[in-house]
Amino acid sequence: MRKTLLLISMCLLILIGCSEKDAETSINHTKPAGSLDEMEIDRGFAGEIDAEKPYRSETEEKIIKTAYTSIKTNRVEEAYDKALNLVKKYDAIILNASMSEYDDSEEAQLLIKLPPEHFMTLFDELNTIGKVESKSITEDDVTEEYYDLKARLVNARKVQDRLFGILKKANKVEDILKVEKEIERVGEKIEVLEGKIRYFDSKVDYSRITIAIYSKKTQFIDLSDIGRGFGEAINYAIHFLFIIIWFIIIIIPLIVVILVLRPVVAFIIKRMKKKKRKE
Repeated sequence: MRKTLLLISMCLLILIGCSEKDAETSINHTKPAGSLDEMEIDRGFAGEIDAEKPYRSETEEKIIKTAYTSIKTNRVEEAYDKALNLVKKYDAIILNASMSEYDDSEEAQLLIKLPPEHFMTLFDELNTIGKVESKSITEDDVTEEYYDLKARLVNARKVQDRLFGILKKANKVEDILKVEKEIERVGEKIEVLEGKIRYFDSKVDYSRITIAIYSKKTQFIDLSDIGRGFGEAINYAIHFLFIIIWFIIIIIPLIVVILVLRPVVAFIIKRMKKKKRKE
């Protein structure tokens, strides 16, 4: 009987100890309503790393096409008008246009953009407005970079949504400020990614062509300039002739007189010296 009572007492003590331990564990794991633990906030901040990169199901290539052509013609204005007709024909848009005239040349330049499906057709038809002196086409494949930006944008938006969810649960000022700062940072990143994607879309959706048209002017001889130069040459010749005549008429006789008088003067001076000696 005593053994039975002792066994029952030990069982009761064990049950009471286990009950107290469970109650303590329950209290330790209970957190106040409205408070966020650090683990939950950090998981929200690390969302950009944890977020899965979406599978790229798109197969469309993203190619940026640009071209340049130089065209020689006898009439720049006429060729320029033909180029404008091609622009209208293929729904192109003029980004920049200019015409310049110099002493020995005349030129015009067009920078246009148009849908890629019309790119090669218009480019090939440019030889109808003049002689194509040079041309080049450049294709830049940005497919990988484009879809990488799209994936990063999707992930950034997921992180932003997660952070908004965390912000709704936060009651502490410290938690709210921390989450709001991270939301602002992610929002700025989303704006940058969206800007880059828009830039690529604008370059891919419209190809660009630079068209340079020029002509060399024919150099004509100005007869009036020839006549003027001839008249000036005659004037110089007459002036030179007068100098020669003046030299012949005045200078030469003067030289002759000097040469003739020199011995006479020398003789007179010599006799005067002898006379002084005798005295």
